Order: sequence, then structure tokens, then C-alpha cells
Amino acid sequence: MDSPYANQPKENWKNITQRLVNEYPISIQEILEIATLAWNNIWNTSIGGHISINEVGLTASNIGNFFQQLYIHELVLRHPNKWREQSNKSDKDIVYISNNYFSTEMKTSGQAGYYLYGNRSTSQEVSQRATSGKDKSGYYITLNFHGQVMTRLRIGWIDENDWLGQSSQTGQSATLSSEVYEHKLIDISGSYIRHSPIILLDNVGSVAASKLNQIGIYTFNDLALYQGNEFDKHKTTLERFYRTHGLAYPC
Repeated sequence: MDSPYANQPKENWKNITQRLVNEYPISIQEILEIATLAWNNIWNTSIGGHISINEVGLTASNIGNFFQQLYIHELVLRHPNKWREQSNKSDKDIVYISNNYFSTEMKTSGQAGYYLYGNRSTSQEVSQRATSGKDKSGYYITLNFHGQVMTRLRIGWIDENDWLGQSSQTGQSATLSSEVYEHKLIDISGSYIRHSPIILLDNVGSVAASKLNQIGIYTFNDLALYQGNEFDKHKTTLERFYRTHGLAYPC
């Protein structure tokens, strides 16, 4: 698939991404609604009607797979004539029936932080596409999470060559450059952000997080509501973060 960013200077990338998101068949609000519903459905699940999913000890990979399947299920349920799930290896994770241009890959990460990781290195994925026919360039919906908490939901466009990795079979997972995060992915903000663990806040390291935890501050919301002034530096950072994401900061 031809990249909409081809031959465009980086200063144009953010505007291109915004245009792509505006053209996407599902609104930002509906993506957030479906993602939140899918996420909550994971943790409201029981096995055999007796065992809570919380007792099973799911891996981050398990959780990501459940989220993806529940998201796709709800999307298809809402729009059965427009979207379908992947049915062959050449399909994207979510297929837009009338125009494959809008078909979408999903990517999740349960590692600490806001980074995303490819399953294999770039050169291996290119080699696989030669036989599978699956194009990894296009729209992406991505989710970062920490335990049972959604921490960052995004939509944007990632080109196959944006994934940076090693060509060896034992190479580390592919990663994305800072330019992709900054210019090619757009945050989908929501109240879920308030429940993010405090260690994800800029400039809060493990030592500061431990001190905050000792006085009962575990999440962004805990810090926002804290009345003391010994952590004003972090509260200022949080207030700026809330403002950037369109969230009201408690007065």
C-alpha cells in the first residue's frame, strides 16, 4: 500500500495523520466506546460461571488477544455490513468490507510505558509478507495497558518500514521511532487515563513512585486529588498532561 507520507517532509506528517483519522469510517468517540466496553468485558468474565478471570493469571499477551477479539466482535456487531474480522492470512486484523484502504491492524502492549513492539523484526515481516500477502502498512488502533488498567489508546498510520528491528531470527522485537509516536499516532483521550499508575507520569521514577505509594498515591487521579504541596512538581506535570489530553484537572 502506498504511504500517504511518501515524499512529504516530517513537518507535514501530523496534519496528514489528522486527515487520515478524520477520514476513518469510525469516529474517535466510538473507538473509545468500543475499546472501553471490550476492556471492561475482559475483567467481567468468569470461567464456568465460578472462577473470576482475575484468578487465572493471564499474561499480557493473553490480555491483548482478548481485548483485540472483543473489540472486533463489538465493532462487527454494531456495523455488520461494514466490518468483518480477519478470515485469511492476507487480511488485516479488522477488514473494512467496501474499501480495504481502511482495514486496520491492532497492536497492544502490556509492558510498562507507552511504547509498542512488533512481533518480529522488520526484515522478517517483509519476508513473511512475500508468502502471506499481508501488508503491514496502514491504519492502526493501539492500546497500552498496565495490569487491569488501560493507559493509552491511539489511532494512526504505521508503515511497514517504520518498524525498526534486527534481521536475525533471534533479534529483539521491532520498535518504532520517536517520530512515529509524535507525528503518526493520535491519542484517544478519556477518563481511563486518570487510573494510570503514577510511575507512568513523566519524571516519576521508581524512587519517587515508591514515596508517592507510601502516602497512598498510586494513580494519576490520586495525585490530582492530593492536598499536600510536597509533590507540586509532579502535580504541575500532571496538570499539563491532563490539559494536553483534554481532561479537567481538580481545582
